[in-house]
Amino acid sequence: FFVTVKATVKDIALSVPPLVNFGLCPTVERSETHMDVYNTGTLKAAVRWHSRPPFTVRCPVDAIEVGQMVRCVVEFEPQTASVFDGILVCEARDASGNGSTMEDDGIMSTATEERQQQGRAYYVKSTGVGKMPHLCVPGVRHPEVNFGCVFPGNRPPQTLEIMNTTPVRASFRVRALQDRGEIASLPPAPFSVSPESGIVEPNSKFTLTFYFQSHTVKEHACERFQITSPGGTPLVVTCNAFSQPMSVRLSTRSINFGEVPAGKQYSRTLQIHNDTDRPAPYHFINVDYRTGVFSFDRPQGVVPANSFMVVTVFFGPLAPINYCKQVSCVVKGALAPLTLHLIGSAHTEKSRPARLDQRHLDAFRNMQMSGVREHPAPMDRTQKQDDKIEEEDEDDDEEQTRQVQPQALSATQAFVEMMLPTDSKLRDVTLSVSDLDFGSCSTLTMSEKQVVTITNRTSQKVSLAWMLPGETRLPAVPDERSLLSVYPTQCDIMPRGSQDFTVSFRPRSESNYEGQMLEAVVFQKINRTFRLVDLERFTPPWMIAIKGMGHTMGMTRNDPRLDIAESNVRFRACHPGERTYQVAMLTNPGDTTISYRILPPFDASADHDEEGLPEEVPFRAWPVQGIIPPHQFHLVALEFAPTRARNEAAFVANFQIVVDYNEGQPKTLRVSGRAWEPRVTFCRGQSMVTFPPTCSGIASSMECTIRNASEISITYECKIPTRFRSLFWFDCPIGKLGPSEAANIVANFCPTSEKVFSAPLYCVARCAEDPDDCIEGPLRALLPPAADAASATPTYVLQFVGHGKSPAITLEPDSLDLGPVRACDEVCNQVTILNSSDLAVHFDVRAEFVSAESAESMLSPEVGAQALQLGCSEGQVAGRCTETLEITFHPMCRGLYEYKIGVTPKGDHGPMGRNIVLMLRADVQYPCIQIADLRTEAATLQPQSMMWTQFQVDGINALYRGEVSAVERRFQAAIGIVEKKELAAQLKPFQLLFGTSAAGSQPTVVYLTLANPSHLRIRFSFQTPQDLNLDNPPYWCDEKALVDDREAHFTWVEEHSIYDIQPRSGEIMPGDFLYVKMTYHHHSIGTHILPVVFNVHDGRSILLYLKAHSVAPNVGCLSVRSSVITLQPVPLSVERGTTQPIELTNSGCIAAPWRIDMQSIFAFNMDNYDFEVLSVTPTEGVLQPQSSTFLHFTFTPLEAKGYVCPVRIEMLKDGRAAEELLFELRAEGYDPESEKPSTDALFPSNLPIQTYAPVPGCGAALSIEILDFDCCPVRAWASRMLVLVNYTSEYVLSYRWEPRHLFQAGRLRIEPSCGELSPESHSVIVFRVCSDEPVDVSGEVACYLEWTHISAYRQPPEAPEENPAPKAEYLAFHADHVHEPMRTGKAFIFGERSKHISVANRLTVSRFRNLMSTAAGQKFLNENLHRTALLASHIPTMAGSTTTQPSTKGASGGSIEGPGRIHSPPPPPTSNPLYVRLRAVVADWDVPPEKRDEFLVLSSACAPPFEKEGGGGYADAFNNTRRAIGGGDDCEGELGPNTIIGVVEHMVREVLADDSFGSILDNILAEEVPYFIQFEDSPPPGRDPAPDAPRAEEIM
Repeated sequence: FFVTVKATVKDIALSVPPLVNFGLCPTVERSETHMDVYNTGTLKAAVRWHSRPPFTVRCPVDAIEVGQMVRCVVEFEPQTASVFDGILVCEARDASGNGSTMEDDGIMSTATEERQQQGRAYYVKSTGVGKMPHLCVPGVRHPEVNFGCVFPGNRPPQTLEIMNTTPVRASFRVRALQDRGEIASLPPAPFSVSPESGIVEPNSKFTLTFYFQSHTVKEHACERFQITSPGGTPLVVTCNAFSQPMSVRLSTRSINFGEVPAGKQYSRTLQIHNDTDRPAPYHFINVDYRTGVFSFDRPQGVVPANSFMVVTVFFGPLAPINYCKQVSCVVKGALAPLTLHLIGSAHTEKSRPARLDQRHLDAFRNMQMSGVREHPAPMDRTQKQDDKIEEEDEDDDEEQTRQVQPQALSATQAFVEMMLPTDSKLRDVTLSVSDLDFGSCSTLTMSEKQVVTITNRTSQKVSLAWMLPGETRLPAVPDERSLLSVYPTQCDIMPRGSQDFTVSFRPRSESNYEGQMLEAVVFQKINRTFRLVDLERFTPPWMIAIKGMGHTMGMTRNDPRLDIAESNVRFRACHPGERTYQVAMLTNPGDTTISYRILPPFDASADHDEEGLPEEVPFRAWPVQGIIPPHQFHLVALEFAPTRARNEAAFVANFQIVVDYNEGQPKTLRVSGRAWEPRVTFCRGQSMVTFPPTCSGIASSMECTIRNASEISITYECKIPTRFRSLFWFDCPIGKLGPSEAANIVANFCPTSEKVFSAPLYCVARCAEDPDDCIEGPLRALLPPAADAASATPTYVLQFVGHGKSPAITLEPDSLDLGPVRACDEVCNQVTILNSSDLAVHFDVRAEFVSAESAESMLSPEVGAQALQLGCSEGQVAGRCTETLEITFHPMCRGLYEYKIGVTPKGDHGPMGRNIVLMLRADVQYPCIQIADLRTEAATLQPQSMMWTQFQVDGINALYRGEVSAVERRFQAAIGIVEKKELAAQLKPFQLLFGTSAAGSQPTVVYLTLANPSHLRIRFSFQTPQDLNLDNPPYWCDEKALVDDREAHFTWVEEHSIYDIQPRSGEIMPGDFLYVKMTYHHHSIGTHILPVVFNVHDGRSILLYLKAHSVAPNVGCLSVRSSVITLQPVPLSVERGTTQPIELTNSGCIAAPWRIDMQSIFAFNMDNYDFEVLSVTPTEGVLQPQSSTFLHFTFTPLEAKGYVCPVRIEMLKDGRAAEELLFELRAEGYDPESEKPSTDALFPSNLPIQTYAPVPGCGAALSIEILDFDCCPVRAWASRMLVLVNYTSEYVLSYRWEPRHLFQAGRLRIEPSCGELSPESHSVIVFRVCSDEPVDVSGEVACYLEWTHISAYRQPPEAPEENPAPKAEYLAFHADHVHEPMRTGKAFIFGERSKHISVANRLTVSRFRNLMSTAAGQKFLNENLHRTALLASHIPTMAGSTTTQPSTKGASGGSIEGPGRIHSPPPPPTSNPLYVRLRAVVADWDVPPEKRDEFLVLSSACAPPFEKEGGGGYADAFNNTRRAIGGGDDCEGELGPNTIIGVVEHMVREVLADDSFGSILDNILAEEVPYFIQFEDSPPPGRDPAPDAPRAEEIM
């Protein structure tokens, strides 16, 4: 059989998630997540969770039904920023309550019960990361909300954006910081924030809105708010604001009605201006509505924002007296009340007082402010008469026109003066009581009388008149009846006396509150008539008033209907003895009149003494009673005047305001204020401040925070004992702090050795003076005695501690050279500061400009100091680290800039350590250009010196060496055409004269060598007028019809290409040069001018006027170099003056006959005592086309003066004068005993002495282009030499020297005077000068050139010599032997035309090498080679196997290089002549006696004959020598000079030719200086010894 067994297993089973991951969560905040738990078993499960912090699990139920789900809350609250992992354990038990069903098997039942009681555990892994949230204000380290200046009552918002920079949320709260040292604001708090809490999402921003509202005028509000998050760092925000007083002003400070008849009413208008954006309530606090002798139509009101209000002032006098009233206008929110002076002088037919003006009030007030209470007593008549006699010369109207400058009142003084009690002894006229309260009254009878006493405190008798409507003043309104009656209405009060008056009150209506102000005018008795008044001592009247108030309400009392604008008034904090003021606004909102009375205040502070006296409360209100019409308001001034300091403990008081006599329900006005003594906190209250370890001799600094712990402005002074000030000090120990303001001051520590130093710090805090709180004059008596500021005791603050260590810094590099720098460019560089020690080093950086001032530039110490900017003036470099010092160099002018940059560790009050110096150097330059050379190719002879002057080269070079002007900078930077033209006309102009030539002749070409002497690359350009105009302008803007003739000429010249400049622009590297070719084409007759702007980019610009002249081809043109020619000065007492040449040039194409008009010279000599002072030769001649000659003027002065002679040269045609040339000769004679006058030299001093560089198209050059013979005696030979070089490779140079009659015949010899040079060869040219008459020569000698291509010469093969033995060399000559020409080179080619060179003058190669082998021979060659010697190897430069001869095929222009090939020769070089400038003065008086021994002076008998130029030479000299030795006719019977010269020269040459001569010279040079008599100086040959000179035999 079968038995079926069926059983249901009861078990517990839960389904839980395996993991709970919180991710990133903020610290100290609770984060939650949900976890669903399912009961998947068959039993109801009781669950219990087990966990450890920071994880917790909250389950809403204790048991879970089968198949149900429960949502549990898992919480994660990390306390630190870390990663947390945990296990959540869920313990499940059977919660069904049923027993076991297997009762038959006891064992099974027990096991099941135990398992059910034990339960089952389920595990959930939990993880989370705690991260601290961080709130900040982006980009700001110390966030601050600054409201700036806010008008009282306004509530402006300011937003602050905070950011959560972490990936977790941040919850925050905002609260006012109330930690130690923080000062909480008195209620009502000026700052508020919204919202006060919230959550900032991860990496998000949140905006907070701060508000500021204050009714306290001139309050500096400062409050710190702390934004805290539970797990983050607090963020502190500082709020600052200033309650700016409202700007309200009156249109005038006084209204003077002038002198008016009594009995009429007059009016004036007044404007109240509100310059703020907020309505301004105002109240004329001491006047009533349309009552009084002075009344207002609007005594109170509101001036709209940024607008004004017109108020009408009425004046209704009846009594003939002076009236004056000072009215105070109180404005809510203003700093001080506005003062208005109302003035009037009423008169009748019988009585007329003196006119009262504002200046009388100002003078009286100024007198009282200076301490004088009243004017002195009036003078008697005798004294007045004497004063009138003394002042009879003064202007009668001076008193009427003189103005008195009033003294300005501070805000506090204006309030004190307004609120001064009427019984104060400081008043001149006092009133015993000013506020009268008559209480309940009847309209039928007068009230009870009250007595008022008026006291005269002056020394003069005064009169008093009460201003009653209809009696002593006009009614302000029709049917006006005074509520107050007084007796007596008028009286006199004796000096220092008093008078009692009875006052009674009678209201006009029933069930009403009424009040009135009754005024009285008090004036000195003598002021009743103008005859008794001294205008200089005019005392203005006083006006006093009493206020009376009463009611007709009986016992009826209504609820108070008074609104107070601010029931809680906070005063600006002040120090004891200072006064601050506020204005309260009382408004009547009802339709009936109300009355108010302000009771004395009582102390309402929490810690006040119950037995305290009321007068200890430092508050006061004024006025204390009044009547407010319906829907109107009154302003009440409140005063806070503490006499002792409570600091944080505020003075708090309550004013009880009784409204409508209802004393049971008074209104309360709460006032509070703080009185502070100056207090500061240092370094957040620390007792010791320690400096970081500092190197000895180096100063380290540390910022110390000093905070004003009070709500008043203070000044502070930090003090360190004198003995410690060399170790510790402050950069600025004194300063000023606003209320609750903090500042950082720098403290410095500089140890002197390696040890620990300490010093105490003391601080003195004083109240800062505010000009708005000053009180001057008699009112200072109201102030308590002020403490002496100098007696303030220093307060110990803290202790400074510093540790001294030992420093080391270096600079890399130690010197810096910026090289050439362009002016106005900016150069940046760096210097590394290396700290090789372990400690931080503080250093100072100083730059000193050490370059010397230059007269040529604008470089000065000030300019140099401004050019260098250092990256920092001080700094710090950490241990074992480096810092980079940025150097910026921006020079504005050229010059050599040198700086000494010192990096010095900081020490005691300045550098005390080792100074590390870096030398910085920079050569600042402008892109500068110089004209280094100038060459000309022209049909007319135009020497270089002439063109140098005509082109103004020296002026152009000098300008480019100068500073760049502002006009030049603007010109180069200009873009517009019009501006360019305007600026071009302002540039420095220069005229470039190309000279004169005939039309149709070859173009005049000028080569300018532009050199770059600077170290900068330069760019240049030429701009013509066409470059400054538009390209292809449209017809509508064509200005050709509007230009003048000058502009039209420039355009014509440029369009016809009269001038050409190549290149028009270019670039020159440093030290390089470039040729600019300027060409003038002689296309038309006339003068041609073209303006050209020459720009050196980033440098200077000049305006060049190119000017040249072309004459007709059939005319001549004579010219001299200048219209005024100055001759060299000549001394007096000379038999014949110097002969000086003047160049005359013919620029035309035909010969020009000329002659000098001698009439002017004859007349000149006749005017000088018929003495031939001036003579000239030649006087006439014919000047060939395009050539020049010299006129020789001889000047022999008679007197030491200046001479001026006109010279007229006629150019002849058919024997008659066709044209004339006029110029003026100037010369000066001087006393030989005096100094020789200086004159300008003919040649500019800056002319180059040789060619700067090869000129384009030129093939020859001179080694030197000026030969200065200096001063020579008459009949003395002087010689100079130069080298003529042919540097072409294919052309033979034929040259010929043309002196052009510079010297008279025979006085100048050029050897050789003509010849040829083969390609790449040179020749030594010797110039000899010897004159038997005084001459002073300055002029050019021309060297004419001709070129022949080498292919024009035949080159036949040279026949071989039969005897190769060397030829004999002649070292001597005989009288009968005629020396043959040298048989080598061109001398053999040209035969008879070649110059014969004597063997005696020939320097062979062997002799040259022999001389060069010794020092003495080299010295001999240096001294004598330029005279007569010539290298033989240099003569046959074309020597070889063949010689060149003229070829018959040279005209074909070709040469044969090979079979069938023809090569065209290159174009020949230019044939323009070369010029040598000669300067020679032959005059005995110009040679000092000590220098005459240097010359060989020949006697007149022995002087060589002066022959025609170009003849003679060495051949003639040797022939003369030969004839002299042979006894020629010219030397018959005597030994001639030529014989002596020849013999001596022959002997010397033989000695020099000896091989032992070199060793002899070496020995002479090595010997000591001889002291023997035979080596004494002896006179030269031809001069007799001095008669008193002892003979050699006598000395020996």
